[in-house]
Amino acid sequence: MKKPKIVDLFSGCGGLNEGFKQAGFETLISNDIWEPASITFEKNNRSSGFILGDLTKKLIRDKIISAGKGAEIIIGGPPCQAYSMAGARDVDDPRGRLFEDYVRIVKEIKPKYFVMENVMGLISMEHDRTDLKPKEHKKLEEIKKLEKKKADLLLKRKQSKNTKAIKFSRSEGKRLEEIKGALKEKRKTTSGLRVRVTETIKKRFSKLGYDVQIQVLNAADYGVPQKRQREIVIGGLDGYPVKFPDPAYRAKINDKNLDLFKSNMSDWVTVKDVIDDLKNEPEDIDFNHIFTKNGKDFQRKIRRTPVGKTVYGGFSDAYYRCPPNEPSRTVKENHGGVFIHYEKDRFMTPRELARLQSFKDKFLFKGTKSQILVQIGNAVPPKLGYEIANALKEQI
Repeated sequence: MKKPKIVDLFSGCGGLNEGFKQAGFETLISNDIWEPASITFEKNNRSSGFILGDLTKKLIRDKIISAGKGAEIIIGGPPCQAYSMAGARDVDDPRGRLFEDYVRIVKEIKPKYFVMENVMGLISMEHDRTDLKPKEHKKLEEIKKLEKKKADLLLKRKQSKNTKAIKFSRSEGKRLEEIKGALKEKRKTTSGLRVRVTETIKKRFSKLGYDVQIQVLNAADYGVPQKRQREIVIGGLDGYPVKFPDPAYRAKINDKNLDLFKSNMSDWVTVKDVIDDLKNEPEDIDFNHIFTKNGKDFQRKIRRTPVGKTVYGGFSDAYYRCPPNEPSRTVKENHGGVFIHYEKDRFMTPRELARLQSFKDKFLFKGTKSQILVQIGNAVPPKLGYEIANALKEQI
């Protein structure tokens, strides 16, 4: 029996692709613009074609379309920075318009299904109406300024060349929380002045003959040891029903609250379940089990940080000591590298974070430690991809 075929766009290091591969799919061609991620992808997918380049360029799109003819599914999510709650969400951001290039490729290849993945924020991403009153425009401009300040604070950390300086001061952390609060209040007063981008997405694909459905999936509900909510957009060509995977895992509950109709579900996979065997292992750079060296003062702060708390009060995820008996918080490209081990007084290694993302140990990441952490944090958990792939495979 022939393997069903996919085209993988915005592939990154290949998390979503890995899930589809484990479900029995064959990748015709993949694409990404970032070379470190492409090196990792090619090292772990030697039989798949890969095109490194910007798919907003017609030459790159044409190569992808030529190599991808005959694919049953196109997978991949445009970069999340333009959609994320942590960034300045603006449909005029070029990264936010990359889905138009995705649409162009879907139109030419005409797969039975397409799958888009992105962070929470895609559905609620907003843009200005053209018929607003001056006061309403002023409110929206105030929101954009606050969002930019917030994004600039986060970008400042990411772009620092001195890795020891990639952290917020107490004043910066406090300022970030103030901005978040101000944004929340401003958005309440302008909720009626905005439109949902999902309407645009559905219209664009419906013109091509696709029924588009969107659901928010939590990776922990599908066997990933991480609470990671993502909006999954699936489009099915006329005659191919859209099907999302059914959750198979749940938070542990008391017997008195047990839902008998879901009694066959397993408890969530926990942090300790997947990384406990690595806690006493020596550093192994080739295996991506790389330790972070901290100064004496910061090491003392780590030792004083209890499970479930952060080193600095201004953070919710970064410098957070993960509880062992539940899934971790979301592994992120900027904060994931500074999760603190639940037992050891150190940051989690890239390999431990990769396991929280459900990558198998044979999947090896290439690049500097910082580049590897970005690859891991940006990836779709392979186990979530695997469940999505199996749900659609039944329909092909």
